[in-house]
Amino acid sequence: MSENKEYKKAIVASEITRREIESLPVAYAYATDCLGQAVETLGDQPLESTINIDNKFFAKGLSLYRKIFSKEFSFELVVEGRQIEVVPDPKNWEEIKDAVLVWANYVNNAFRKGLYKSTQHHIGSITSSIEENSAIVQSYLIATHVYSDVAPDTGVSLSWGTYTDQVILENGSWLIKSRRLDVISTNPISAVAKLAVE
Repeated sequence: MSENKEYKKAIVASEITRREIESLPVAYAYATDCLGQAVETLGDQPLESTINIDNKFFAKGLSLYRKIFSKEFSFELVVEGRQIEVVPDPKNWEEIKDAVLVWANYVNNAFRKGLYKSTQHHIGSITSSIEENSAIVQSYLIATHVYSDVAPDTGVSLSWGTYTDQVILENGSWLIKSRRLDVISTNPISAVAKLAVE
C-alpha cells in the first residue's frame, strides 16, 4: 500500500515538474512582448548597455528573462536550415558579464530597428522530454510584429518557427540554458492587404 502512495507522489511530482518546464516558453513570449512595447527606448545599443534599464517595459522584460534563463544562456537563430547567429556566442563567455542583459538588448535593438510599435508571440504545441536535472522542450511559434506609423512598411510582419530549448535545474529552478529558433517562414502583410481581407 505504501509503495502505491509513493508511486502516486512520484507521478504528481513529475507532472508538476513538467508544467513548470513547459511554462518557460510561454514566459519567454510574454517577456519578449514587454520589449516589443518598449518603443521609447534607444535602439542600436551595445549588447552590454544599461541605458534602457529605467524604461518600465524594458525593465519588466529583462526581469522576466532573468527568471527563466540560466546565467550562461545563449540563443541560436536558424533560418531555413542556415545558422544566422548565436547570441551571446559561447566562444566569448570570458568576455560576457551578463548573458541575459546581452539577449534583452539584442531583442530590443531588433525591435527598434524594425520600427515595430508592438509584438505578440503565440506559443503552442509544447512538448518536453525530461531526464533528472535536464530537459529538452519544443514549442511552435507564430510571431506578429506590428509596424509603427514611422515605419516604411505598413501592417504587420508574421513569422513562424519552432523553438528547441535545453533546460537545466539550477539552484532549485528550471531554467533555459540554450534556445534555438528554426524560422520556417517570415511574411509581411501590408495594411492595404489587411483592409482588402476585412
